[in-house]
Amino acid sequence: MASQTIAAPVDQPYRGSGIDRPRGVPLPPERLSLFRAGQLRKRWHYLSFWSRELSFCAAHASVGPLPQAYWGVWDRAAQQFRQGKHLTTSCVQFGPGHVYVHDGDVEIDVAFDECGSFEVYRPEDRAYIWSHKDFCLEARGTVRYGNTTRTVAGVMFVDINEGYHTRHTQWHWSAGAGLDQHNRLVAFNAITGLFDTPTNSERTIWIDGVAQEVGPNTFSEDLSTVSFAEGGTLSFQPEALIEHHDNFILIRSDYFHWFGTYTGTLPGGIELREAHGVRERHEALW
Repeated sequence: MASQTIAAPVDQPYRGSGIDRPRGVPLPPERLSLFRAGQLRKRWHYLSFWSRELSFCAAHASVGPLPQAYWGVWDRAAQQFRQGKHLTTSCVQFGPGHVYVHDGDVEIDVAFDECGSFEVYRPEDRAYIWSHKDFCLEARGTVRYGNTTRTVAGVMFVDINEGYHTRHTQWHWSAGAGLDQHNRLVAFNAITGLFDTPTNSERTIWIDGVAQEVGPNTFSEDLSTVSFAEGGTLSFQPEALIEHHDNFILIRSDYFHWFGTYTGTLPGGIELREAHGVRERHEALW
């Protein structure tokens, strides 16, 4: 008799491949209703590309029926920054292993391999939130702005998030990738305010693409450092900022997204010589 996978409890945090995900509530790719337990559905599809020369991000986000898309390009080599935001999503297009952005004189066309995937789930009172994470070792394509065209090669981080986040939500988030003292490609994801339970969290270190969950982390008040309970502290040097302030009366949001450079140490004695990535601060009433 074939064995049957036992589903994880629906009332506890979950982290895994998705094979044994909780059952009994809709989870993507199933359709989630607009409301659950008095909470409005929120969802976003965000990705960020990192390399020494250039970084960019692109995203779709929606709160209930209200959509928007945004993107940012930080050309570190040329010290040039471009960004865009729209209340429609047509300027940013996602496909399997591909992102395309066309907005005015800016065009991003980058493909990437999917790897290092996991998903997390967290009950939120009588509702819940869910996310799928990818860290992709190889991403290649072109980025054009104005009369400048860059051929880019780097890594890609993908975050797909959906659920019924509490009315007042706030988070601090850091992520990036670079080489350690052993010349290994190391990436990290640190968070407070979303999937930050003591275990089955989204906190992760990837070493050459292999993911491992790590313990809790804390941010300094100014977000200049992130420290890990298992040892290690990273310092962040901001270089370019996306800043959004939305006020739709009942829905309000203050969002800060920095591109920059990390140095320091991670749990396990990992020394990041130079890493590039992003940092976020977000507070929303939604």
